[in-house]
Amino acid sequence: MTWLLLLLAAAPFILKTISLTLLAKNYLAQSAYKVFQLGAPLWWRRRVNHYSGWRVLWPLDEPWPRTGTWVAGVVIALTAVSLSMLAIPRLAEWLHIDPATLRQDFDARFSMTPWRAVVIVIFLSTLNSALEEFHFRAWLDPELSKRFGNGVGILGSAAAFGLMHLFIFANMQNVTAMSLGLVFVALVMIASAWSLLARRPGGIHAAWLSHALTDAGLLSWGLVWLGYF
Repeated sequence: MTWLLLLLAAAPFILKTISLTLLAKNYLAQSAYKVFQLGAPLWWRRRVNHYSGWRVLWPLDEPWPRTGTWVAGVVIALTAVSLSMLAIPRLAEWLHIDPATLRQDFDARFSMTPWRAVVIVIFLSTLNSALEEFHFRAWLDPELSKRFGNGVGILGSAAAFGLMHLFIFANMQNVTAMSLGLVFVALVMIASAWSLLARRPGGIHAAWLSHALTDAGLLSWGLVWLGYF
């Protein structure tokens, strides 16, 4: 089943590439791959793991996290948001990335407007954060870990998480290989932290909270930095 696991994990990347090259340039069309990102672990958990009921959709068999696990998730989120707010403007200046030019790219690629951006932030911070935790931390990481060990599970799922998010910046003006590399490293680090958190009893629930808080804080700040508000 290993080959099938790897194929299912690769499929969202294939669909994302197709959406970028063939589909209309708007956020909804470019998010079509998320249907498969949800469907792959759903099918796997039902057919291979033989889960049933709501356990197919989310690890409800996981216990409720202890207070320390919740706190760890919040600390991870606050650390990620704070460091990003400090580092991004300085790195952008160093790499000669103009926020106004970056906003123009977002507007063109996703047909973005200020209030549409707000709706997208709300979606990413709630439903999408749950989807990504389900795909990468509740499904891909454990399945890779079973076959190749925890190191491959953590770093493999974190790398897949990071690579998927690099599509956002593909072919944008002034976005260089170095800037993409720095974004990738940062994403792998935060994804690895969530994988480690998910290994605690009930940690997957705290990882979702941490992911949601990170997206809400970082993306809200990003809208201001890019000049939407």
